Amino acid sequence: MKKYTRFINSLLAAIVLSMVTGLSAVAQAAEAKAKAKAKPTELPIKVSPYKKRPAESAQSIAEGRVIYENACIYCHGVEAKGEGPVAFYLSRDTAPRPRDLTSGIYKFRSTASGELPMDEDIFRTITRGVTGYMPGFEGMAPADRWKLVYYVKSLVPDFKEVTDPEVIKMVGSAIPSSAVSIRRGYDVYQQFKCWECHGGGGRGDGKKAPALKDDWDFPLPPRDLTRLSSFKNGSEPADLYRTVMAGFDGGAMPSYADFFEGSEKDAWHLVNYIRSLSE
Repeated sequence: MKKYTRFINSLLAAIVLSMVTGLSAVAQAAEAKAKAKAKPTELPIKVSPYKKRPAESAQSIAEGRVIYENACIYCHGVEAKGEGPVAFYLSRDTAPRPRDLTSGIYKFRSTASGELPMDEDIFRTITRGVTGYMPGFEGMAPADRWKLVYYVKSLVPDFKEVTDPEVIKMVGSAIPSSAVSIRRGYDVYQQFKCWECHGGGGRGDGKKAPALKDDWDFPLPPRDLTRLSSFKNGSEPADLYRTVMAGFDGGAMPSYADFFEGSEKDAWHLVNYIRSLSE
């Protein structure tokens, strides 16, 4: 009986040791994965598969112009300066007005402030649209959307000279939302005085809000952060991270990339706080 008991005890000890070793290996793998995620990577941009992307050429640009004249001219205008016949009725006295596509100034980018956007940024905007202002064209054939991208680029000569713009790097990844993370995000919101424009409760009623204007001198109300579905640049964590880091060129929202350098984790906490305002 004693021999049997010793055998059972030895077997149980071996099983426990095996489980502990396995858990240790899992923990080490998880730690290695977390470290890999902390390395800077390019922001994810959801676009159509590249196999559907036509070559950029004089022909595809010309075809893109035809698409522009059929779908975009009413808001952006014949000369693409944002002065189409519908523009006046969209936002007569306040920003945002339809984009002057000849200016080379883009709000929705995954590139650093002052840089031209990636082709994929323009494609994303055409596909998604701008909530409350510009319809999305997801129903348009991907090849036609790319041709439209090429035509839009042809309106700004600088695109021919800049082939490798500085992109915003995504450090780490979205942090699971929790009370601790949201509290830290609130502290960051206070630290960078986001409330001066967006207000203490995030409703866009900060003390600086009435005086904000865009680069074209149109009044530009800050975003009401309690209405997640109204975010023009997207509301997913990666979208908000991109907005915070890149800012909105031409608008009142600056880039905070330099402020978060070395403490990008706080940017993810801020994202969680902003998203919590609409819950």
